Amino acid sequence: MLHAIPLLALALLGAPDADSASPPAAPAALTGPQVGQPAPAFDLTTIDGKHVSLDTYRGKTLVLNVWATWCPPCRQEMPDLIRSAPKLAKEGVALLGVDTTEEAPIVRAYASAKGVPYPQAIAADKAFATAYDIQYFPTTFVIDPQGVVRARYVDVLGTAQLAALVAAAQAGRNAEIVSPLQAKIDATIADPSIVFDGDPSAVLANAKKAADAIDAAEKLLDESDSAKGNSTDLLRTHAEEAVLRDRAIAALAQAGPAVGDKVLLPRLRGDAARDRELWDDAIAEYRSVLAVDPKNEDALSGIAAAAYNLDRRDLEVETDMQLAALEPADVGTLVSLARAQDKAGKTADAYATFDRAIAAGKADVEAHPGKALPIRMLAWAHLYAGRAYAADGDAARARAEFEQMLAWTQKLPAGDARHDMYLEEGQEALVALGLTDRSGAASVSLAPWTGSDLPGSIPNTIKYRLAVAGAAGKTVALTTSGVPKGWVASFCSDKVCAPFKTTVSIPESGVKIVEFQLVPPEGRAPAPKVRVTGNDGHHLSSATT
Repeated sequence: MLHAIPLLALALLGAPDADSASPPAAPAALTGPQVGQPAPAFDLTTIDGKHVSLDTYRGKTLVLNVWATWCPPCRQEMPDLIRSAPKLAKEGVALLGVDTTEEAPIVRAYASAKGVPYPQAIAADKAFATAYDIQYFPTTFVIDPQGVVRARYVDVLGTAQLAALVAAAQAGRNAEIVSPLQAKIDATIADPSIVFDGDPSAVLANAKKAADAIDAAEKLLDESDSAKGNSTDLLRTHAEEAVLRDRAIAALAQAGPAVGDKVLLPRLRGDAARDRELWDDAIAEYRSVLAVDPKNEDALSGIAAAAYNLDRRDLEVETDMQLAALEPADVGTLVSLARAQDKAGKTADAYATFDRAIAAGKADVEAHPGKALPIRMLAWAHLYAGRAYAADGDAARARAEFEQMLAWTQKLPAGDARHDMYLEEGQEALVALGLTDRSGAASVSLAPWTGSDLPGSIPNTIKYRLAVAGAAGKTVALTTSGVPKGWVASFCSDKVCAPFKTTVSIPESGVKIVEFQLVPPEGRAPAPKVRVTGNDGHHLSSATT
């Protein structure tokens, strides 16, 4: 459960079809910056310590991409943003990434590993997230040279849709999303058979029909398919849903107790308040639902989301505990509870709950041998346990959890949707630990290589991403041990490869990425256990394949 920061399915902005009917006029966005209105001011610090503000980009079109390293769709869209950045820069378009949920070291680790060519800023307090109403990741704003918001897009940006949004901003017009799938969603919400007249039973039937239509629209949003040009406009859809929901609420309220359903009206009112970010009102309505149905999962989840947004940590913990008690708690529910406990300062409880989550994950793996999902959930539990230990300053426990995450991830099939992402996240977390080491000691970490090979790498070998983190300018000697007879260990960076040992200099980012390869004497062979040691002249750090 991610409370108010859901992750979205992939989508691509399809070019408007001249034969397509225009979309229905959409009601105003429920909350946040409005397309066609001035962008809110911001003042942020980048991961390299520079200050950027809205005025910094005055006179240029600005693509403001709000993302997070933990967000799968964000990582999905990043290669297209990286590829688009140089071309856009030549056209006078600036890109700025903003992370509202993480600290600079983890973002620096990711940006260094991926070679992100544009600035990344950290929104350390809630001012930016509040001003820009960040509820979903990724969210991208395109702001024209005069500072007017021309696009507010929630979903994955591909190169084609990014170009379309930028073109609209450069032409001084608002971007519009048109696709067959969005037209189907609009029609679902605007179902003409949903009318709110007649006796109370008819009103109730149509209110339920309206609620079903909203649920159906939400499911259709999940069908976004970039390959088929079926993009969706989540924000406009939610605004249209709000109009239909408001009609149902008004009709039910007018019909009064005669409708005979004591849950539907407060549930709809709770959802309406939630979407308008009226969190206290949402809590009150969801509590009315629980007064009738104490185990209503939707109401409990709604209260937990509202408590999260209000920073009411004790209420969030209390509600998450109720959710965990509904049935034998699964890994996801326990991790959510542990994270809430940690944020509430209940550290010992959080660690105990993480232990429960990991134990539940291991039991699930044993009960379903060979299944990928239980392994993914277990790796995910180790990741968030490690992040909790890292945030609390226990680097040793954090490292152990991150290494467990990498070990379990390597048990996933290589083609699994989370295989590469979890390998990268685990190593990024280890790199971040090195960047926060106050001693300045260099540290090394190893994970199986993901993505395209570096120039000069050797094909058909066993490849690892070796990350060396530390103070900029520090020289680190890398050596190997345990390499079997006949094998070659190779370090590749800066377009050259060196066998068995090399020396690297840590760049300004604090992270040096090296492709470490193990070359068997002939053909393919199982990967041996090899140790890589980094020596910065004062400290030793090592990692094992």
